[in-house]
Amino acid sequence: MAGPLIAGTAVAQTLGHGIVDYHVVGSLPLVGGMAGGILALLAAYAARVPVSASVALVSATIGSLLVTHQIHQLMWSGVAKVGVSLIGSIVVGFIAGGFVYTLAVLAFRNASWRTGMRLMRLQYASIALQAIGYGANDAEKIMGLIVAATMIGAPSASFAVPLWVIAVSIGAFALGMAIGGVRIAKTVGGKLFRIRQLHALSYQVASAATVLTASGVGAPLSTTETTASAILGVGAVDNPRALRWRVASELVVAWLLTAPVGLTTGVIATHVLRTIFHGGP
Repeated sequence: MAGPLIAGTAVAQTLGHGIVDYHVVGSLPLVGGMAGGILALLAAYAARVPVSASVALVSATIGSLLVTHQIHQLMWSGVAKVGVSLIGSIVVGFIAGGFVYTLAVLAFRNASWRTGMRLMRLQYASIALQAIGYGANDAEKIMGLIVAATMIGAPSASFAVPLWVIAVSIGAFALGMAIGGVRIAKTVGGKLFRIRQLHALSYQVASAATVLTASGVGAPLSTTETTASAILGVGAVDNPRALRWRVASELVVAWLLTAPVGLTTGVIATHVLRTIFHGGP
């Protein structure tokens, strides 16, 4: 809940009116893009891999615009911002993870075991920063689309995210994490390599710093992908041989497949919705 209040709602604005003007294209591409994005994310959840919600939503929206013959309404600058943010977050997350872990090793190398265990309580703060990052980035994507939906039919309204939209989105996001987050956590936290406390503190700080920085400039990215890349950065510095590179390669393949899968589900969802509500193709 604190994420949007601290870091602002720039990410919501990017997704809400930086990709397409829903005043012009109408509600079908909005609903079709959301439905397609959700289907793509559910497919990733079934496969237990973390993928980018922003890529799923944007690619599904592109698929929806293709169906409605409004692809010319797409703002390619916004699409490019999402693509650059995704690739940049993976690269920066990896580098930041290795850098923070190196600093942590140097800082704690002379600490006793007891002192070290006390210092690891800093994870309470680093996990809190990650949670703020989730609220300020991942949860804001749906906030932007909710606001866009409320503005259809009111072209003179200014884009602003009210508190009730923040509360509803954060509540739904937290509920989804509580129900299904363990499946993804087992992949990210348990299959890449054996993560110890110093590893965890390092990647949590690196991931939180990356996500919060991106949130401040309105760059939508995947917090789970950023976290996974930060874990890989920590593992690469600590012991590259201990990393399960097969699992890492599977994650990369899943990240690359997000866009085509989202495009496909967006096309299918829009066709279905148009048939139901308009009675034909």
